[in-house]
Amino acid sequence: METKCIWWDGYHNAFTDIIRFRDNFFVTFRHATMHAIGGRGKIYVIKSQNANDWKLVTTFPGFPDSRDPKLFVFNNKLWVVFFAVSDDPEFFRHWVHVYISYSEDGVNFSRPVKIENYNLRFWRIRNYKNVIYAATCRLMPDEMGTFLFRSENGIKFDYVSTIVKEDHANEADLLFEDDTCYAFVRREDCKTPVIAISKYPFEKWQRYTMNFVVRGPHIFKFKDKIYCTGRVFLTPDGKIYSYIKNETEYEPKTAIFELDRENMIFKPIKILPSGGDTSYCGSMVYKGKIYISYYSQHELGKRKSKVKEHAAGIYLYCGNSIE
Repeated sequence: METKCIWWDGYHNAFTDIIRFRDNFFVTFRHATMHAIGGRGKIYVIKSQNANDWKLVTTFPGFPDSRDPKLFVFNNKLWVVFFAVSDDPEFFRHWVHVYISYSEDGVNFSRPVKIENYNLRFWRIRNYKNVIYAATCRLMPDEMGTFLFRSENGIKFDYVSTIVKEDHANEADLLFEDDTCYAFVRREDCKTPVIAISKYPFEKWQRYTMNFVVRGPHIFKFKDKIYCTGRVFLTPDGKIYSYIKNETEYEPKTAIFELDRENMIFKPIKILPSGGDTSYCGSMVYKGKIYISYYSQHELGKRKSKVKEHAAGIYLYCGNSIE
């Protein structure tokens, strides 16, 4: 098992995903001057044949600010989806646009196309039986919630169901297992997340409240177990906190949990080398190994920064096991 920094250029690099396509590893992330919208983020895609040596493949325009890119393979193409704040000054910060691009060879990407998104942030797209499903969220105070959409062509998406309505629900990730879908849903206002479960056609959901505060949700399966990752907060004695009164009092880390499906709770498994602004993982399995991408500032004091305290790097954890 090892963790290594695969991208550090002195800027704020964050919000990751990883996938394998045409015999290469691909990682995407946001490149910016800070975490906040004022960072004017661009989307980077890098690739590697061996998961050690990485090179920049392409970048997507910064628009006013691009965020949260995700990768998926569909119809033998590698797709990148991300969203950006509106370029209309009247709707800046109040409306987002979703963009999507694809590549047939992993080298040349199409110009990003704006898709209809109903002011929803497309958080994660998963391929299930040759149809893609998108976990989406809306952050307007009177419309907050997490929703499931589907598409047969990667451009036009149709509403399927509401995963969690209101309750400060927003970012969500999906995992398909046979005809069951698991949704890992973040909730704001210091609340713990929800695991929602639905059977095909995914129109009704059973919801379970988890036992730790976890942000930047990611869910995946490895060796017949379901794991969840995200940003957690440690108490002074090193315990993962289940409720946060003031975030400045706790130490942020990126953690891995096993989902205890019998009791529907999180079991802490591992704290990854991390700190500061951190989390937003992606994962993939290749030749029996798990690869987890994430970002972190825990080496900020040892590396050069071009944006003062905002610099963050992209890290990759890989191993034959997680425990």
